[in-house]
Amino acid sequence: MIGNIAQQASGWIVNVAIAMTALRTNLMRSILTTLGVMIGVFAVTLAVAVGSGAQVSVMQSINALGSNMALIFPQPDTGEGGRRSFDRGRLTMRDARAIEKQINGITDIAPQLRSNIQLIAAGRNASTNAIGVTPGYGKVSNLVAASGRFISEADVRSAARVVVLGPTVARKLFGDFDPIGETLRINRAPFKVVGVTESKGSSFGNDNDDIALMPISTMRQRFSGDTLAGPDDLQVLFVGFEDGVSLPEAKREMTKLLRERYRVRGKDINPFTIRTTEEFMKESAQVTSIFQIVLVAIASISLLVGGIGIMNIMLVSVTERTREIGLRMALGAKRSDIRNQFLVEAAVLCVIGGAMGLILAIAGGAALTAYADFPVPIGVGVGVGAIIFSAFIGLLFGGYPAIRASRLSPIEALRTE
Repeated sequence: MIGNIAQQASGWIVNVAIAMTALRTNLMRSILTTLGVMIGVFAVTLAVAVGSGAQVSVMQSINALGSNMALIFPQPDTGEGGRRSFDRGRLTMRDARAIEKQINGITDIAPQLRSNIQLIAAGRNASTNAIGVTPGYGKVSNLVAASGRFISEADVRSAARVVVLGPTVARKLFGDFDPIGETLRINRAPFKVVGVTESKGSSFGNDNDDIALMPISTMRQRFSGDTLAGPDDLQVLFVGFEDGVSLPEAKREMTKLLRERYRVRGKDINPFTIRTTEEFMKESAQVTSIFQIVLVAIASISLLVGGIGIMNIMLVSVTERTREIGLRMALGAKRSDIRNQFLVEAAVLCVIGGAMGLILAIAGGAALTAYADFPVPIGVGVGVGAIIFSAFIGLLFGGYPAIRASRLSPIEALRTE
């Protein structure tokens, strides 16, 4: 049995050697033939990696908000249909306090106001997203001060003109200089820098460090007066829950509470929208999966074209080497030996093209990661899979030419000029 295995292995090695000799004999034709497979493997591998990168990036974006959390927006929830009983959305600080008091399992709440602002310091300026927050924002979104301190309750009560900068904004305004204690101007008003947040990096093209945090009361007085309908209105409310709390159940309880507060009846549309991080993750996973399938389907067309090119060139090779096939059969070669020879030749051709395509995909993924700040993971499993799939393409599209070669009559083959 061991002898048979060794003999079979020796036969395959001989077939690989013959295949390499045949490819070197027609080197230019072999190179041009591998281009189709190379481009196909490059496109499919990069499409898989981009899809995986999109999933990673979306998950990073959601995790940057905070885990096990619900977001409430003052926007009518039209997803379930029904009659609209409000002209606009509703959400206030009173709602936030009621939720914190009456819903179980809450770790903290983070009411917010947002606005785009221009900051000026030491002759430099930066435009960024200002967020009016309470101390709970840091706990809910897992955001802490890397230096200095975070917004405090005293800051909120006194509407203090203090600001906590994200690392990107701090670098734009102060370079490598420590900004703690420095003064900058926002809409001509002086603000004291009391902290710089830890870096959360970028996700899906969004710089999570390009922010400026200030007390929500300060934001309401100075930057949100024209955008809010009431003095107590909010633009968004983050609600953090303890680990193990069922977010769907918590969402139902908050929906019931807010419907009672706004006297929403029957099938009337809610004047608010509640979304959970669990929902965001599920929806994002579905979208990115569809995105990846579409990318791979489009990229597979080029691989199909490459496979057809392999079949075509192998048929040409069979025609050109008919006398060689007849001679080998006359010397005792079996039909299976002839078939295996051409199958191995097609597989080797595709593996070479697949390896070249994989190298291009790795280079393309590295370029996207470095210059577009978009993760494109091409792991060992993807690389091995690309090579194995390339060999499969060779066996699949080289099957017909190989079988055709093995069925040639030795006498007729030797008579071929």
